Amino acid sequence: MHRSCIRQLALGALMLGLVWALVSLPVFAANVTIVHWQHFHEGRSKALEELIKVFEQENPGITVKADFPPYEQYTDKLLAALATGSGPDVFQVPMEMAEQLLYSRFLTAVPKSVLTTDQIEAQYLDWTVARFKRNGLYWGLPTDVQHLVMYINDDLARASGLDPTKPPKTWQELLEQARKATKRDAQGNILQAGLDTRYRWAVYTSLLYSYMDGPVVSAEDRKANYDSPQGLAAWRMAEQLARGPQAVDSPRFMTGQRKFEQSKAVFYINHPVARSVIATMTPNLKYTVAPVPTVEGKPVTAPGHHWAYVVSSTTKNAEAAWKWVHFLASEKAIRKWMEVAGDLPSLKSMASDPSLFKTPNERVIMASIPLVRPVESIGFATDQIRNDLWDAIALTDTPVDQLVKQYIGRENALIKQILR
Repeated sequence: MHRSCIRQLALGALMLGLVWALVSLPVFAANVTIVHWQHFHEGRSKALEELIKVFEQENPGITVKADFPPYEQYTDKLLAALATGSGPDVFQVPMEMAEQLLYSRFLTAVPKSVLTTDQIEAQYLDWTVARFKRNGLYWGLPTDVQHLVMYINDDLARASGLDPTKPPKTWQELLEQARKATKRDAQGNILQAGLDTRYRWAVYTSLLYSYMDGPVVSAEDRKANYDSPQGLAAWRMAEQLARGPQAVDSPRFMTGQRKFEQSKAVFYINHPVARSVIATMTPNLKYTVAPVPTVEGKPVTAPGHHWAYVVSSTTKNAEAAWKWVHFLASEKAIRKWMEVAGDLPSLKSMASDPSLFKTPNERVIMASIPLVRPVESIGFATDQIRNDLWDAIALTDTPVDQLVKQYIGRENALIKQILR
């Protein structure tokens, strides 16, 4: 071959190489800052800060700036920011906000360059991604995967004549044991709660999903169904727990305080993530984890709930933002969430791995994973309506059936507004 031809071919190859090199450069060669929001939580905020350091080391050119608004203000602040186009690139939202955010077009879908639909469905537990699927695409990846379990303060239980190794299996048994453990002064004021009900959502959600066979909320019918005979039976059990001189707790007892963690309550229903709060606040507290009670003759269910990391439709850095979200939902990050925050795994490959659940309490939690029944609430504000219903049951003498009819009307009006 003529030398000039050889030189031209070599020059061409060099140019192609340069072009290929430019194309192959990391997408994030220029500095990109991802603004990340999630509500403050002792365990999860600490875990996120550790994950940010790992991600930034593995992805030079991407900086993650995290903000942790208080839980009580989080959704209001987020929705206000999204409405004005000033929201974060990545944010955490509860599963019940999925429809609200999708209908409002606040989200952008997971790009195929990060994960395909088939890959998401092959890797993640179905119920942890189902609410964020629309038009064949996924618009969020799961985090803070939790179901409900029951905690028992071992020392207080024994002091009350109870055996924490034999936890109540039915709601009637819990009612009887919690009444036995409740202590009052001469005026009838509660000194020790049988059941810490400050997390009202956990108690009434456990009740509704164990009493009701059909949907608690139907998105198709755009209505809640807890005014059914089974739903009313659940609320009447709530009445026995919360109202009158035999109540096992009161909204007026240690209002806003952590009764269980301060050894002022024997039973407590919460997520496995509560373990991280106990470990931080009262590391010497001895407790037993048990499944939530069920109704006599019915199988045990574990109401499941998760949050999701999503990417704003107005972000200018969607690729980098989804890369960050994918990292947060990866096995490496999930192991950190489990270790530091007490989360449960969303990946199928990890859900039944016994090496991740070593202690007796952890093994109870793992055994409950197949019993998960995902909650069906639509819109985060519906939780407040049911919280208000719980307080009305606890603090008034109004018949429960009348209260349920009143509050479910408010919830159904809100559901129709969200799904209009």
